[in-house]
Amino acid sequence: MENILLFLGAYFIGSISFGYLIGRLKGIDLRQHGSCNIGATNAWRVLGWHWGVSVFILDFLKGFLPMYWVLHRIDADLTCYDLSRMGVVLGVMLGVVLGHTFTCFLKFRGGKGVATMAGCLVAALPIVAGWAVLGWVITLMLTRYVSLSSMVAGVVMVVASLLLYVKVDGTLMPVEWMVPGMLGLILLLVVWRHRANILRIFAHTEPKVHLFGR
Repeated sequence: MENILLFLGAYFIGSISFGYLIGRLKGIDLRQHGSCNIGATNAWRVLGWHWGVSVFILDFLKGFLPMYWVLHRIDADLTCYDLSRMGVVLGVMLGVVLGHTFTCFLKFRGGKGVATMAGCLVAALPIVAGWAVLGWVITLMLTRYVSLSSMVAGVVMVVASLLLYVKVDGTLMPVEWMVPGMLGLILLLVVWRHRANILRIFAHTEPKVHLFGR
């Protein structure tokens, strides 16, 4: 029962839609402007870079803070290989990401989960987070597509977690599959939430960010 309550608590925290709330404070419903998404990228385009950064930081923190809290509450990390404790941590991670992407406060329409998942990763798996950020930066510099960069970062996240959990003999015990498996499911969710962006990329209509003023 306690684990279920932790999951539900994480879900409701994730459901707090900062992009929507900030947009409303500015008199704008982000669901009706730009890409019609309440995430940081659309907030940047519609409201300005400073508001976009604010949304990203707040969405990041609603992933980081619950994950940091639960890790210290049960005195664990995602390399402890303890089945029960790992299950609690991954449940909170899944809950907060699902809350962000399917918020109950906006008829289960939410963001794409990237900033919130980044917060979870930094708190729980900083090494994996570092590799994912590197993949995001390199892809953005090469393509200038934020959406593609986010998906590539997700792929790097899963690959890095597999490498982190692979033993010397190259085998993975069932408990060791839990982290790469959960990250893989979240990657599929992120890609699915970016399905419209994927179509626009192939149609060459996806907006690009301009780096270094170009």
